[in-house]
Amino acid sequence: MTIPAKVAAYYSKIAGDVPGRYRSWEHCFLFFRQFAATGKPVDKQTAALHLAVYLASWGMYRGSTFLLQYDYTIQLAVVDALTHPALAPLWETDVGGSPRDRELVPLILGAASGVRDAYKPFGNATDTLVTKVLLGTIGCLPAVDRFFIDGFRRTAGLKYFCLNEKFVSRAIDFCSENLEELRVAQARIKSDAGAHYPLMKIIDMYFWQVGYEQSPEFDNSVEGVPGDP
Repeated sequence: MTIPAKVAAYYSKIAGDVPGRYRSWEHCFLFFRQFAATGKPVDKQTAALHLAVYLASWGMYRGSTFLLQYDYTIQLAVVDALTHPALAPLWETDVGGSPRDRELVPLILGAASGVRDAYKPFGNATDTLVTKVLLGTIGCLPAVDRFFIDGFRRTAGLKYFCLNEKFVSRAIDFCSENLEELRVAQARIKSDAGAHYPLMKIIDMYFWQVGYEQSPEFDNSVEGVPGDP
């Protein structure tokens, strides 16, 4: 099955007017993007609320996580880290649209470190949490949850061990090598939803769907949820 077909299978869970939890990513991402597009200062309180609701919808407030022990204001420091002027090139780029985006790898890893440091007074942020934050705000990385990693590993030549330079480079390379198909999927969503989904979100959907379809949950017709750890 082609990349657009896999993405369409994932997006079928989102399409329509039902306010389901799959929509939480879209609400959060578009809120942050409006400030990046206009250059206006971000409304930190509302941004933190959006981020908290999105992360909760995507499984990051489960009982075993440190986030569950705090209210939404834990996200304020994360918002500060994400909106640091040094990260401006990431907000201005649909990462993966050009092989030259490999030059952004250090900055992407810097953004990841900034998110991790912002959470440090409260707990140790996993790669899954950090990448979900970046996917739901800047849109510069896919979210490395269980189904994504399974899908990534099942694709020839791709492996995931941790959030490092090699993984980020592989994600960018996959985008540039499959850009035509990814743009088709991106355009279809834009036509259907009127919203721009970044390339990293498109590959997040693609690999998540690949991993999900290989899982017992899919075999038993139990719907997976983005964010399953």
